[in-house]
Amino acid sequence: MSENEELVDEVLIVDDSPTVIATARKMLEDRYIVSIASNGQEAWDILQSNLSISIVFTDMQMPVMNGMELLLKIRNSKDSRLATMPVIIVTGKSDTAAGKQAVFNIGATDFIGKPFNALDLLTRARAHIDGKNINRKRRMSDVVQAEHELLASPSAFHSIGCQALEYARENNTDFIVVYIELVNYSDIEELVGEKNAKAIFLVVAKGLYETIRDEDVATRLGKNKLAVIYNLVGDSAVKVIGRLTEHMKSLAFEHDSQSLDVDIAYGYEGSSGYSKDVTFTEICMRADEKLQVSTGRASDDEGIMSIVPDISDSIFKGFKSRGKKIGIWFALKHVIDGDYEAIPVQHQHDLIDNMKKYIEYIEGET
Repeated sequence: MSENEELVDEVLIVDDSPTVIATARKMLEDRYIVSIASNGQEAWDILQSNLSISIVFTDMQMPVMNGMELLLKIRNSKDSRLATMPVIIVTGKSDTAAGKQAVFNIGATDFIGKPFNALDLLTRARAHIDGKNINRKRRMSDVVQAEHELLASPSAFHSIGCQALEYARENNTDFIVVYIELVNYSDIEELVGEKNAKAIFLVVAKGLYETIRDEDVATRLGKNKLAVIYNLVGDSAVKVIGRLTEHMKSLAFEHDSQSLDVDIAYGYEGSSGYSKDVTFTEICMRADEKLQVSTGRASDDEGIMSIVPDISDSIFKGFKSRGKKIGIWFALKHVIDGDYEAIPVQHQHDLIDNMKKYIEYIEGET
């Protein structure tokens, strides 16, 4: 995506007439990205998943959900981005003065009559988008803010995980760590652009958040991965994973009115069955290994989702009491993957010191 494309705002046109949709798109597409919906329900679904929409032009009379109902949902939204969204009502000859007044009373930003021309549309779009200063930087800050409200930082996730492991040992309880990856994220980003891909990732993160309880915690790992700690209180690992995958399957995405496939893979590992020397980092590494198997990037004779009960049979054989070295290895893996934010704070200095020694070694060899 070029710099010019990054700065383009997105307009949503809502009308059940293909002719009106085609006309409005042609008038606006040179200056704006144009999304379309044939009724209020389609528009509402798009607005919830696409954080790039800056303004809505909607017809009054439509099937399924009309323009007034759509406006009510927007204005009553708990999401401030939606509640303050400029909504321009497109009126026809059949729309009464009382109807127009009612729409205005519930929060219509402006009106435009049919038939409209390019100047009508462009003037209103430019005035309300520029007037509210809704540019890409503001939108992406909304994405970041929303993500921070849903997800813990990687360092906080690691700290909570260490505490959860200690608690599990003392109280004979169990938890699982689940790694989740949007496998085709790069393809999605290429198809819909960076900002829309980030918005899709946020929808997936929200979907994950809806499956966790107060005692659970989730984080983002790099560009296209999530991790979550589920405490198994009255639940089995299989039941929790089943609930998670079913919920994720219910998520639906569209691009240019076409269904968009989002390929989500999972790998998990449990805390039970290990020796007392196992670290939280090791459990995370095993969950990540299971994820690699589920995406086809690695093989595992034990099966994709199996929980390995004996650490002596796992990839950590020989490292039971070397938690610090394992932690540095895990941090180095994040560097290789470009997941810099996922590196626990306690390992950053050790990693830098070891890298300095390696650089000195290379320089001495050349």
